[in-house]
Amino acid sequence: MLMPHSTPDANRAVLSGFPEKLRPTLQLIEKNPSGEVAVALVQYVASFVHPDMVCNLAMMESLPVPAKQAALEFFEHCLSVGLTIEQQGDLLRFIQPYIVATLGGQRPH
Repeated sequence: MLMPHSTPDANRAVLSGFPEKLRPTLQLIEKNPSGEVAVALVQYVASFVHPDMVCNLAMMESLPVPAKQAALEFFEHCLSVGLTIEQQGDLLRFIQPYIVATLGGQRPH
């Protein structure tokens, strides 16, 4: 499994750079990258930051309550505050390895 960061300290440092309401979703992805929750959340996050990615929101219904709450906070932040171009790029860089590992996407050139 390809991991975007090599150490827990590096992961915490990267996550701390994101707005607080985005972090729980990203932490759930990191917690179990190959699990069903992470696969759904990778698609969810990717749909906010990549024009070719879509997410079927119906698949979010089967997520456990903590994942639903995290996704709801992520959505609320994006809808009410928005994401800057820089934040979109940071999120895409963060989830790109998970896209490759879980969804079979391609690595950037």
